[in-house]
Amino acid sequence: MQSKSVISAIALALATQAFAQEDAVVVTATRFPEKQLEYPVGVTVITREQITNSAVTTLPDLLSRYAGINTRNNTASPDVSIDMRGFGASGDQNTLVLLDGQRLNDIELTTVRWSAIPLEAIERVEIQRGGGAVLYGGGATGGTINIITRSPIAGDKSATLSSSFGSHNTNDLHATLNAAGANSGFSLTASQHNSDNYRVNNRLEQGNVLGDLRWSGDRGGLVFKFGLDNQSLRLPGARTKAQLDSDPRGSATAGDYSARDGKEATLSGRYALDSAELALDLAYRDTRRIGFYDDYSGGGFSTFVDTHATVWALTPRLKKTYEFLGRDNAVVVGMDADIWDYRGLRAARFERLGAPQVDLAATQKDRAYYFQNSTVLGAATKLNLGTRLQRVEISANDRANPASYANTSRARSPRAWELALRHSFTPALALFGKLGASFRVATVDEIYSQFGGPAFDSMVTPLEPQTSRDHEIGAEYKSGAGRLQARMYRMDLRNEIHFNAITFTNMNLSPTRRDGVEFEGSRRLGRSVDLFGSYTHARAVFREGIYDGFDPSFNPIKVNLSGKNVPLVPRNAAKLGLTWQLADKTRLSGALGYVGKQYFDNDQANTYPGQMPSFVTADAKLIHTVGPWIITLAGNNLTDKKYYTYAIRNGAGTSFNAYPMVGRSFLLSAAYRFQ
Repeated sequence: MQSKSVISAIALALATQAFAQEDAVVVTATRFPEKQLEYPVGVTVITREQITNSAVTTLPDLLSRYAGINTRNNTASPDVSIDMRGFGASGDQNTLVLLDGQRLNDIELTTVRWSAIPLEAIERVEIQRGGGAVLYGGGATGGTINIITRSPIAGDKSATLSSSFGSHNTNDLHATLNAAGANSGFSLTASQHNSDNYRVNNRLEQGNVLGDLRWSGDRGGLVFKFGLDNQSLRLPGARTKAQLDSDPRGSATAGDYSARDGKEATLSGRYALDSAELALDLAYRDTRRIGFYDDYSGGGFSTFVDTHATVWALTPRLKKTYEFLGRDNAVVVGMDADIWDYRGLRAARFERLGAPQVDLAATQKDRAYYFQNSTVLGAATKLNLGTRLQRVEISANDRANPASYANTSRARSPRAWELALRHSFTPALALFGKLGASFRVATVDEIYSQFGGPAFDSMVTPLEPQTSRDHEIGAEYKSGAGRLQARMYRMDLRNEIHFNAITFTNMNLSPTRRDGVEFEGSRRLGRSVDLFGSYTHARAVFREGIYDGFDPSFNPIKVNLSGKNVPLVPRNAAKLGLTWQLADKTRLSGALGYVGKQYFDNDQANTYPGQMPSFVTADAKLIHTVGPWIITLAGNNLTDKKYYTYAIRNGAGTSFNAYPMVGRSFLLSAAYRFQ
C-alpha cells in the first residue's frame, strides 16, 4: 500500500508540474558544443546548481533520481552497477559512461570507477537515453552518460577546502584550486575518503586527484586533463536469507579484499575555421586491480586476482555548417581508434603468481568512422541522420593452458545508425521520435571461462556482437517555470550477451525485448520551492528461447524462457524531490525514492517463489552559508529501511543471497572558500 501511495504521489506531481531544465551547452549530442534544444531528441542536463542542491552524496545516487536509471550494489563496493532501460546484470555493459567525452567502460566485466569522480569536481552531467552509439560506439544501447568536470573559470583565483565527518567512522577531505587569466588557466580537485562503512569487514580508503590545464586563443585552444585514483576496500560478501534477518551488517569473508590504482590523461585541441571546427583528442588510461577471495569451505580453492589494462584512444573529428537545397545543415564526421592491452593473472595466493593458474593476455583494437548530419527543415523542425561503421579485432590467450581452445582471435564489423526528428508545434510544446540500431561487443571476462573447457580447464569462446533495433517517441512541454518530458521506447535485441545461470555460461541469447515509458518533470513553486519528480515503467522479457538447464535436484531439463522476465529489472520506479529556500542563506533539500519488485538474479525461468521486495528510501540535506563558510548536514535512508538492491537465487532454487544496503547515516561537512 505504501509503494502504491508513493507512485500515485509522484505521478500526480508530474502530471501537474512542468519539466525545468536549463538550455545548457552540451557536447554529448554531437561531440561539439551546441545548445541543448538544438538537438532533435532531448538530452537531460544535470547542472552544477542541481548537483549542489541535491540530497545525495555520490554520483550514482544522483543519477538514480532520473527516469530510466537504476542502480544496484552486488559487491559492497562504492562503485555500484548502473542500469539504463532495464538490462539487469549486464546493465553496466549496456550503459556507456564518458568522462569529458572519453569512455570509462573497460574491456573487463567491471563497474565504472564512480568513486574516482568526486561530486565537487563535476560541472554538469549529460544523460542521453537510448542514444550515443553513432558517435561513441558500442555499449550505448541503454544510453550514454557524459560527466563534464569543472574547468578553470576565467579571471578567478580561488580555493576551497572542506572536511566531512559522519556515521560509520566516515571522514572526507576535499580541496579545489582555480587560477585562471583571460586565455589560460589551471584547476585542481583532490579528495581523500575513509570509512568503515555499514558492513563489518568493509573498510574503504579512497584518494583522487583531477586536474585541468588549458590555453585558448582567438580560434582555438588546448586542454590537458589528468586524473589519479587509488582505492583499498575490504569485501564483506553476501548474506544468506537467514543472515539478513539475524545480522545484516555481519560478514563471513574476513579475508577478502580488493585494491585499485588508476591514472588517465587526455590532450585535446580545438581550432575554428570560417565555417568548420576541428577537434582532436588523444587519451590514455591505465588501471591495475588486485583482489583476494578466500575459500571458507576448507577445500583450498582461494583465488588471488591481478589484472592490468591500458588503452590508448585517438579521436579526430570535424564539424562543418553548410546550406543544401535552401536548408541549413551541420555535419559531424570523425574517426575513433583505440588499442586495449589486458593481462590477467590468477593463483591461489599472491606468492604463487609466478606460476599462475591463469595467465590471460588479450588485446582489442577498434577503428570506426562515423558521420551525423543535422538539417533544419523549418523554423520548428529539425532532422538528424547518422551512421557508424566499426571494425573490432579481439585476441585472447590463456598462456597457462596450451590447449588450442584457450586461444582465439576474431574480427567483426558491427554498425550503428540513427534517424531522429523533432518538431515544435508551439514555443512550449514539441514532439520527437527516433529510430536506430546499436551494438555491444563482449568483454574479455565474457569470452573467457576458467573451467569451461572439456577437461574442466580454461576456454576462450568468442561471442557474436549484440545488436539492437531501437524505437522511441516522446513529447516535451516547457513554460517559464518548468518543463515536463515523456518518452516511450522499445528495443528489440538479438544475440544479447548474457551470463546464463541455467547453463552456467556466457552466451548469445535468443531474441529479447525492452520497452517502457518514462516521465520526468520539475517546476518552481512560488519563489522558494523547486519540485522534481520522475517515474519509470519498464519491461524486459525473453522473446523466445529453450535452453538446457537443471531442476532443483540438478537433473538435466529443457527450460523454455519465452515470455519470461529478465531478472533484476524493476517494473516500476519513482522519485520525488524538492529544494526549499528556507532563508536567504539556508536551503533544505529532500528526496523520496521508490523501486518496485524485481526477479532475483539466477531466476531467468521466473520459478523462484517470490521476488526481491520493493522499497522506499528518504534522504535530506540542509545547507547554510555564513560568509565564506558553507555548512552541510546530509542524512540518507532516514527511515533506516532494511533493503537490498541485488540478490541472487541459489542453484537449487531454495533460498537466496543478498548485499544489504546502508542503514540510516549522517554526514556533516564544512567548506571554506579562499579568494
